[in-house]
Amino acid sequence: MRRLTQGVLAGVLMLVLASLAAAQGTLQVPSGAAQPAVRFGNFIEIGNDVLMHIIATTDFRYNTTTNFDFESQVRDRVGSRNPESSIEQGGESDLFWLLARFGVDFRYQKSTEVQIVLEQRTNLDGNTTDDRFNSTNPGGTDISGRAASSENKGFYCVFCWLDYKFEGTPLRMRVGFDLWTLDQAGLIGDNDPRIAFFGEFGNLDVTAAAVVQYESQRLGLTNDNDLIYYTFSAGYNLKPHRFQLDVVWARDRFTGADTQAVGLRGAPLGYTGQKQDSVLIMGSWGGQVGPVRALVQGNVMLGNAQGANAAGIAGAGLTGIRGADRDYSIFAGSAVAYSEADLGLVRPFLGLFWGSADGDPTDHKLRGFNMQPFATTTLVTGTTWFAHLDTSNAFSARDYSCPARFQGLGVANVNTPGVASTTNPGAPGIPGRSGPLVPTNDPTQVVAGQQNPYATGIGVTAATPGGGFTECAHTVTNPFNDRLGASSHPGIYSTFSNPGTLVAPVGVRVFPAKGYEINAWYLYKAMLNTALLEAAFAPELAVRGGEIRKAQYNEIGGTVMWTLNPNFDIRLAGNIALPGGGSIDLAHLANCNVPGGGGAYATSARCGGNDPALRGEVRFRARF
Repeated sequence: MRRLTQGVLAGVLMLVLASLAAAQGTLQVPSGAAQPAVRFGNFIEIGNDVLMHIIATTDFRYNTTTNFDFESQVRDRVGSRNPESSIEQGGESDLFWLLARFGVDFRYQKSTEVQIVLEQRTNLDGNTTDDRFNSTNPGGTDISGRAASSENKGFYCVFCWLDYKFEGTPLRMRVGFDLWTLDQAGLIGDNDPRIAFFGEFGNLDVTAAAVVQYESQRLGLTNDNDLIYYTFSAGYNLKPHRFQLDVVWARDRFTGADTQAVGLRGAPLGYTGQKQDSVLIMGSWGGQVGPVRALVQGNVMLGNAQGANAAGIAGAGLTGIRGADRDYSIFAGSAVAYSEADLGLVRPFLGLFWGSADGDPTDHKLRGFNMQPFATTTLVTGTTWFAHLDTSNAFSARDYSCPARFQGLGVANVNTPGVASTTNPGAPGIPGRSGPLVPTNDPTQVVAGQQNPYATGIGVTAATPGGGFTECAHTVTNPFNDRLGASSHPGIYSTFSNPGTLVAPVGVRVFPAKGYEINAWYLYKAMLNTALLEAAFAPELAVRGGEIRKAQYNEIGGTVMWTLNPNFDIRLAGNIALPGGGSIDLAHLANCNVPGGGGAYATSARCGGNDPALRGEVRFRARF
């Protein structure tokens, strides 16, 4: 019934828009006399003081990757078989896909605006371009042991909002979900639904909003079981400079809400009973001095958290390991900087992202920087400062896969590498990977016949065997390593537990002729403290030897964009990533015995993890 309703509504909308488009040349007034349509830029008048703009986008891309896990001896695979999955569209795949948008923007005088934009993202072949409702993937269970996925597709509302300007006042209100950003660096921003108020007082502007991230209704609950965050901003324009102060208060009661399952539940949930309250304070300056434009932004994260309750501790098997309702303090920081010199045809640039690390999984402190207490996207490349790095997989696009896909670790059977083990998150048959959990203050202790609660193995990353270990360290569009270490503190699942981040891009933008733009960069990415990883894989390190270094990637990338007219462009993009020492060390933990990482781990061939990861993409885009 829901799909029928969706189809009827979409059909009615399209018929209305088609009839309006057909009548664009004239405007029917009540007398029936034909009057010329009045145009205001991209808008046409369709009624007394009512304007309309039709929004349409088709974006076709072909994406190809090789050795996204830096290891040629491990079979490449995608993260999902669902043809609507966006994981492959900017990450690991060999794929032709479509992003289509269709919508309208209505305005009444200067006070009221409504926008409705529908979107569909489909991975294309001769079947998926047809109706695939109630269909499944061909081939049944795949070579990795993963079941077939549904292939339902359809449009959904990606931007739906209304905006009202209180006439005669400096105040404005927006309700719904548009593509918004808060701070100058774009760390906070999304199409999350919100109620927002804006005020403009000359050079001073202010904003306050309440944003719903996770709604308790989806869990069958009411009352205080949501994750809602509140944003406050004040900016002052002193052209060509802007000074801005932003505050975000996140109140998380969703990740610890009650469900039938207790303990550590799958994302986006955490341990039963956990709570997080965090306040992010961001101060920034952006401006231009001579030919150089620059941005500097400092960020401080403060707050407190509470670990699992007694039911959550018991459900996770942590009784005697961790006490219930354990208190944590949140204190982390980051810095963002960017500079670009306009030398005419050439614009060299330099950037820096730094985020503090959490280095001790045994304490009551969460010190790893992330902009929210949950894994989330950002709009960093939606700003003018970093837009040219949008196709960098080390910075913004889907992250590279975990080194050598941790082959042989955390799986029940090496013949089904897409199926996780329910009892062992690491290598089979080695000391520290069997027996009961035993409390300890040493997170790297390995004792035969017992398990260390800090040795979380592949659980140290949000990547999974079922997902092909794609997107290892960061969430798409988020430069920070928020997907590593969230489970390292037993009893709480938090993105403020991570190994820290250092990202340093340097490159050049070239504008050789009108309509052409060339971008090229070198980007270095590293962790700041690998103690969480060394604890997670302590049993494997005891066998392999060595440590986990900090360097992740050395990426060389670029784009060439040709804008043929204001509505159509073609872009070529490509990256080559060389693994850093930390990625190589993680690959060494994997088992590269042929086939599939079988045999005894202690005598197995370790994976090299030295192969470059390659990606190429071509995009054809039309926008109206």
